[in-house]
Amino acid sequence: MKHLLDISNLTIDEINQIYARASEFEKGIRKSNHINAHVATMFFENSTRTKMSFEMAINKLNANKYDFCAETSSLNKGEDLYDTINNLSAIGVNAIVMRHSDNDLIKELAQKKYYQDVSFVNAGSGTNAHPTQALLDYYTIKKHFLNLDDKIITIVGDIAHSRVAMSNIALLKNFNMKIRCLAPENLIGEKIEGVEYYTNLKDAFENADIIMALRIQKERIQEHIDIDSYIQNYQITKDNLPYAAFLMHPGPINKDIEIASDVLEMQNAKTILNQARNGVFVRMAILDMLLSAQGL
Repeated sequence: MKHLLDISNLTIDEINQIYARASEFEKGIRKSNHINAHVATMFFENSTRTKMSFEMAINKLNANKYDFCAETSSLNKGEDLYDTINNLSAIGVNAIVMRHSDNDLIKELAQKKYYQDVSFVNAGSGTNAHPTQALLDYYTIKKHFLNLDDKIITIVGDIAHSRVAMSNIALLKNFNMKIRCLAPENLIGEKIEGVEYYTNLKDAFENADIIMALRIQKERIQEHIDIDSYIQNYQITKDNLPYAAFLMHPGPINKDIEIASDVLEMQNAKTILNQARNGVFVRMAILDMLLSAQGL
């Protein structure tokens, strides 16, 4: 594995390798020392959980971490991003963790030639891919259920604009889960084969084992949604959350929009902080695999 760009680029065996390695890191069984590795984080969109957990993962692997700041870089002098990365490669950077608003840019950059080999990790691209979030969600789900056959997950929120939904669907389809998507009609987007789509919350939540809420991205979709109508028809509350289902959310949460505040105090919602915790181990596993493949 040279890069982690999208779930579609991973085999089931690689997904399970990442899961197993993350579990070993969590249990303290695996120790890795990448003291000769140099990893740069390049975030062109805001982030807390993803960025901080990647930074912690890099530190726990004893790799050297460099935080690239676009605002103070030569990009503001007109330098092309490829040239910037090629110079980072020449300086000695071995891997780049990148988040960008463009759907395809990270993939395109990974295909180019550089001064020395560079591994790319997609930390979120546009509206179509967030592979490390899907992998940590899978890790969280599998720790709870072990056998995922016929388990029902309902993903609720802005499906059309959610890279989290796209990557989770691509991953979980490999493991015989029943995937439902719930959203207002204008936020469902292009339908994916093998996924059931709902506009009615009661139907979508029936017998669900997992409810995954998505953030309503007000900065992206103000023209597509009436917030009051969304709250009335799609907010997760104590009354509509299935009793035995556990609740997930990639964060950040718009409290009292996607989820009622009192729901977040329920045992069902403790999974949300576990997702953040598990993200460190999963990202350690990914970086460990990429850096080891470079002999670092």
